[in-house]
Amino acid sequence: MMNVPKWVIILIIMVIVAILLLSQMLFILEEFIKSPASQSITTTSVFSRGAVKILIVVLVDNNQYREGLETAWGLSIYVEVNETKILFDTGPEPGILERNAKRLGIDLSKVDFVVISHVHGDHAGGLGYIASVKPGVKVFIPPEPGLQSYVEKLGLTTIVINRTTEIAENVYIVQPLYGPPIEEALAIKTSRGLIILVGCSHPGVVNIAKQAMKDIGIKPYMIIGGFHMWEASRQEIEEVSKELIEIGVEKIYPIHCSGNEIRHYLEVHYPDKYGDGGVGLSLRQ
Repeated sequence: MMNVPKWVIILIIMVIVAILLLSQMLFILEEFIKSPASQSITTTSVFSRGAVKILIVVLVDNNQYREGLETAWGLSIYVEVNETKILFDTGPEPGILERNAKRLGIDLSKVDFVVISHVHGDHAGGLGYIASVKPGVKVFIPPEPGLQSYVEKLGLTTIVINRTTEIAENVYIVQPLYGPPIEEALAIKTSRGLIILVGCSHPGVVNIAKQAMKDIGIKPYMIIGGFHMWEASRQEIEEVSKELIEIGVEKIYPIHCSGNEIRHYLEVHYPDKYGDGGVGLSLRQ
């Protein structure tokens, strides 16, 4: 058997190591290139990998999640589903929506449409800013004459929703339910189930989730938004939490009017289900 010089063996080993290191560097570079252009948003992945690419960013909320952003009593959530850009609710006034969006590097003039969950000013009050940067944009609303009049006076286009409707691929508005007031939600179909965005859940967050599940035919995977439980009893909190988990919800982000009690309860009793959130929270698939 031919004797191979030691320096040849060493050289071969070095070449193999170099190839492995280069492969790893190319993989890292590829992942970096795929990352979003805006580096102002730090995102957390809570979704499974699939064909639907999703970005969710809380632009307005009364809970602080990220420093450097303004809080206000209200809610606004920016959503991207593949190439579709959506604004769900607008917070209480134009200024906070504008400043927080700009600090997060989100250009709201690029939104394809707006969804307003219900008539209350802490959810529709920021529409004036949208009217200034995207005149005439479509605004999906529940059947509420006062809200329709307000939106149209801003020069925006209203589309009244009466039943669960697919408004873009994998994107649905859930049939408005009566609270009062009447309220609609936004649902996104993913490989793990529905992601449901709720404004204040005046009709009940469990009722909204069940309506979405019934109409779209998929279990809810994640719910984010206001649960309207800031004055709820401990028993109510326990029952709602249990029901959400029983119907299949795996991630729960109670923000806005949900109240600290349900946030604390979920964090203690269902830490694997609870998602801390507030203005600046960003989630990505």
